[in-house]
Amino acid sequence: MKENLLHYLWLFRLYSTSNLKTYHNNEYLEIVNSGKINYNSGPDFLESEIVIGNKLWIGSVEIHINSSDWNKHKHSNDLAYKNVILHVVWNHDCEINILRERNVPTFILKDYVKPEIISNYKTILTTEIDKIHCKPFLRNMNLKQFTFWFEKILIERFEEKTKIVLEILKNNHNNWEETLFRSLAKNFGLSVNIDAFEIWSKSFQFKIVQKIQFDPIKVEALFFGQAGFLDENYSNQYYNTLQKEYTFLKKKFQLNQIPNETFRFSKMRPIGFPTIRLIQLAALYYTYNNLFSRILSINNLNSFYKLFENIYINPFWDNHYTFKKESNSISKKISKDKINNIIINTIIPIRFAYECSFGEANVEFFLELLENIKPEKNSILDEFEEIGFENKSAKSSQELIQLKKRYCTEKKCLNCAIGNQILK
Repeated sequence: MKENLLHYLWLFRLYSTSNLKTYHNNEYLEIVNSGKINYNSGPDFLESEIVIGNKLWIGSVEIHINSSDWNKHKHSNDLAYKNVILHVVWNHDCEINILRERNVPTFILKDYVKPEIISNYKTILTTEIDKIHCKPFLRNMNLKQFTFWFEKILIERFEEKTKIVLEILKNNHNNWEETLFRSLAKNFGLSVNIDAFEIWSKSFQFKIVQKIQFDPIKVEALFFGQAGFLDENYSNQYYNTLQKEYTFLKKKFQLNQIPNETFRFSKMRPIGFPTIRLIQLAALYYTYNNLFSRILSINNLNSFYKLFENIYINPFWDNHYTFKKESNSISKKISKDKINNIIINTIIPIRFAYECSFGEANVEFFLELLENIKPEKNSILDEFEEIGFENKSAKSSQELIQLKKRYCTEKKCLNCAIGNQILK
């Protein structure tokens, strides 16, 4: 038994409300108002309204698994508990002298709760770790009834990512263009190289990029040079040109590159190699000035696709994945799947954060944008689909990912609409 379950049962009145009696004097009890849950120090519920006998009391309610927890927590000497009007417990294992002196009654909640509620709670919390705990209960449940709640947790996800954006913004002295660059760099690093790309993006000042954006070779030299990829002796003109340009930039801006060993290539598809992601990112920045301003002006999915697709990439990369050797010729432009990933994980969070900082975000725009992007695919979503959850768009995908990460994995079943439905 956990105390947060008792709070949940009390707050939502998941107990028989008829013929309630106090423990000591068998007095009539009626819960008019459960009260407001207290997230700070002091009693668990404030401003509760309770009829005891024939008198209405207004005050605080303290809830414990065992009556003896009152003494363990040393509430008797805490003035914050002076206004407690009812002590709610699961087990009454001892008398609390100060409560008897004050005539504060005890209510044993266990006597009024249906056994199946506790059984269901134990079932969903004792499943294998990192699994969907309520899976056994979902087969015959109408999952569409949770549509509005899913949108609520999706907005929670926006807000979580906004905090990350705002932290980057703070470190960049409120420069939104620079914040976009740092955020895109992390995105282009993928999960394998996210830390490497973050370190790389901080190894030079963003204003250097802005100064040289007019010249593709300069931008490419800066990006590859700072990543330590221009220290070899390869006999091709393109590579030699980048080396010479980087030598000039390094001296002019007093740059310190990072070791190329920071980046990982193993166990990756070649299209995801750091060299390919760097040239794609470079192409974005010599194709567009004021990229953040452009992103703010876009109001539909197709325009985002055009923005990321209409970039120029040096022909050298048509038949290379690295500087070292040639490969079969294939376009290295940013794929639609990657663009979708950028929109979901970088563009929406930074634009949502920007709009929130200047007032209220246009939530409907972001929901519609995700609705028009095809669904994501990963093991988390496969598990949900197997149970019966619909994954029709990126909106559904993001909702389910948030559900898994912030509710299932953290076992916050009592805060989940689906968990609520099971326990009622």
